[in-house]
Amino acid sequence: MIPCQPWLTLQRTSTVCFALTIVHLDRYSADVATVLVVGGGPAGCATALSIAKHDSNSRLRVLIVDDADPTAYKVGESLPAVAKRTLALLHPSLATSLVHDTSKGMHSVCTGNASAWASSELHETYALMNPYGAGWHLDRTRFDETLRETCGSMLRKGRFVAVRRVDQDAANANGHGWEVDADMASSGTVETFRVRWIIDATGRKASVVRKIGAKTRKHSDLLSFYIVFRNLLPDGPGPGTAVGTTAGTGDIDGRTLIEAAPSGWWYTARLPHSKRLVMYATSPSDPTARVARTTTGFLDMLHCQTQHIVRTLHGPASASADSLDEPAYEPESPTAKFTRCTAAGSAVLEPYAGWEPFREAVTSEEPDWTHGGRGWCAVGDAALAFDPLSSQGIITSLNVGAFLGSVLAQHFVGDGLDGGSLVREIAKAYEQVYLKYEEGRTYYYDVNRRFDSVPEESTGGMVDGGSIDNAGSFWASQRAPSHGHQHT
Repeated sequence: MIPCQPWLTLQRTSTVCFALTIVHLDRYSADVATVLVVGGGPAGCATALSIAKHDSNSRLRVLIVDDADPTAYKVGESLPAVAKRTLALLHPSLATSLVHDTSKGMHSVCTGNASAWASSELHETYALMNPYGAGWHLDRTRFDETLRETCGSMLRKGRFVAVRRVDQDAANANGHGWEVDADMASSGTVETFRVRWIIDATGRKASVVRKIGAKTRKHSDLLSFYIVFRNLLPDGPGPGTAVGTTAGTGDIDGRTLIEAAPSGWWYTARLPHSKRLVMYATSPSDPTARVARTTTGFLDMLHCQTQHIVRTLHGPASASADSLDEPAYEPESPTAKFTRCTAAGSAVLEPYAGWEPFREAVTSEEPDWTHGGRGWCAVGDAALAFDPLSSQGIITSLNVGAFLGSVLAQHFVGDGLDGGSLVREIAKAYEQVYLKYEEGRTYYYDVNRRFDSVPEESTGGMVDGGSIDNAGSFWASQRAPSHGHQHT
């Protein structure tokens, strides 16, 4: 298993030309644009930057409305080395900024991957063997802010409120499209945007497209419970110690580490700023989910269920010793009674995109249903949400955003993709991404059979004073066929 490597890379090369998009402000107080992206994470920013990259004459107006809190911690930190190529294609400064920030300690280098998955022994892959080099464990907040800063004047700080269809009539010279209301930070008031195409990049909640009528279908149920720990010792080798040796006093383990357990699996990665993330993934219906909700239960399970990950939280001597050294980490919030939790299952949007044509006045007897109309789509987790086992979220968001920007650009060319063809192209590409992902996910859950018949007493962890009695059922549930009937 190579969690820092994406299971697929979506690529598209095309030559795109643009025609001038002319808009006429009507009597309504609305900010008019061609495309509005709601959500300024990696997927939303990549889409906007991709359109801007091909719009050399700045003829299209693309806006992003985003309400992210730049001070809030965000889980999702793995970025494979191949992402450098995508970042450079989106904007020349992005790859340079990533390397610069890493040199300043704002991001950590991922030196490889280690997993105790189908057996209790660690199996490792090394960044030195990767033709693209080492990946990253990101300061996710910093990375996302860099993307937003690169978007420049396209970015508007605000919170999405509502969306509605606007049809052409005598009072509306602006014609067919969408009106989107957002509570803007700059003015403190709700402002209206009128656009031809909406992109939902709001994450798993898919706030915009659900209001339009799309639904999210769960393919697997998974929750991730996690704690961010802070290092009590300095990172890296101690004074006078050669870089890369194990004689230092701090945490020099830059690997991504995954360890399977009877009722789920554990993950850890060293983060920048002397921190370490530890996560436990399990089914919402599994009894261990109740235990993992509390900090005490989480830590008890961590010590009972893992032999490799628990050692990363102790001194360097613990890596090879039979007993654990003194703790080198403590929870970042020592008084917190509960862990943080986030949805982590596989989910897809139905449909991925939509096109609503309208009848234009033409001289022929048949109306033109091709280019006139309004469209929408989702990108990132709003369209395709993946199991964190794949470590595929950020890189897929960047790649799919780059693809989506290119086909949207073709659509806004007079002789480019018509609305219906655009939607079909988006759906086809997204389905290819999902099928490739599902193939990888199925393989990794299927290959782990070592917990199919585990004695109760070996599960580690207690529920209501009694032992957990469903050892192995988590793995059976993850190998079960997709739950296509679950809609949200």
